[in-house]
Amino acid sequence: MSRILFIFIAISSANHLCYMGTRLVLVLYAINLHASPAVVGIIVGLFGAVSAVVSVPAGRIMDRIGPGRPMIWCSAIMFVGAMVGVLWRDITALFIVSVLVGTFYSLFFVGHTQWVGKIGKPGDRVNNVSLASLGFSIATFIGPMAAGYVIDHFGHAAALLMLGVVPLFPIAVMLFKVIEAPPGSGQSAAMRTAAGRRSIRDLLRDKNLARVYMVCVIASSTWSIVSLLIPLYGSEIGLKASTIGLILAAYSAASIVIRIFMTQLARHFTGWQQMLMSLGSAGVCFIILPLVTNVTGLMVVAFLIGLGMGLAGPLSQNLLYEASPPDRIGEVMGLRVTVMNSTSTAVPLVSGALSAAVGVLPLFWILAATLIGGVWSRREQWSQARLTHDSHGGSSADDPKT
Repeated sequence: MSRILFIFIAISSANHLCYMGTRLVLVLYAINLHASPAVVGIIVGLFGAVSAVVSVPAGRIMDRIGPGRPMIWCSAIMFVGAMVGVLWRDITALFIVSVLVGTFYSLFFVGHTQWVGKIGKPGDRVNNVSLASLGFSIATFIGPMAAGYVIDHFGHAAALLMLGVVPLFPIAVMLFKVIEAPPGSGQSAAMRTAAGRRSIRDLLRDKNLARVYMVCVIASSTWSIVSLLIPLYGSEIGLKASTIGLILAAYSAASIVIRIFMTQLARHFTGWQQMLMSLGSAGVCFIILPLVTNVTGLMVVAFLIGLGMGLAGPLSQNLLYEASPPDRIGEVMGLRVTVMNSTSTAVPLVSGALSAAVGVLPLFWILAATLIGGVWSRREQWSQARLTHDSHGGSSADDPKT
């Protein structure tokens, strides 16, 4: 791994750690303040609500001026957002923290996806995305576990303080130009706006891109439900914050494991085959999860879900990057964030309301039925993908290697 790529993954993973840890802290903080499941769902939903609207315009700006300066500002506002929860210890503050940290992490991520493919040579992109996804998985493993430990020993505000200082590292690296961000396209704002308007309609009409965006919806929905329902379920059965963080860490550890073997899997299975296996295995695990009450069993099931869902993110990101016009990568990735965050906003809101009405357990089975039903409805993709894969000598448009 080159020095530039290593530092880039470090700063991106740092902000991802802050984001993931803050999600868990806010859920458990709200529960501690006796918020209802519906309110908890709103708090989690607000992580993606604003960015679902502004990610595409932000992507256009980054295409024009480059991702460096916007990513510095995003990191700074993440720090400010976390400090709100440290200084103002009230349920109202949690809504503000959710909006600031969630929105500006998502915009930071738009810049990340634009930058990562431009490090090194064009042929390095798949390797860059794979290594960056491993960094995110490690951050997802560490963030909730560290946050849970700090909550149990020092309180929720201390956990937010710990997480809030993390974005200062990316700010320092980019501000002092330890690594240089890629330049923008240099087009005028009017040209970018006109191109963006045409591009959005074209993207939404493109069947291949629409299929990748649908994968983003499914993966984001599953991830949002895991990050909301497991804390709710764990609190319902009397688990401590650190134990809940450990269960979520098992989910993240599995994504680290499966992403290590991405290249080997791609030699034997197409992208669609991997996706069908991922969704199907996760669906089965969601049937089992609410039947388990001991910590070891919950960690095992969470690990299996992580194995199933660990490939969807890097796979969809690489496919979108490959299909993007060179001067519109930020816009395409901004639309990806919009699609994902629209889902991650709606799913917690609906899930929180439903769990308040019918309890947490039925939601796991509803999700399982949705995933398994989706796999069954697209079962013809298995053989079609295999034929395409074989006819191209082991590679297809859906393969992570392409």
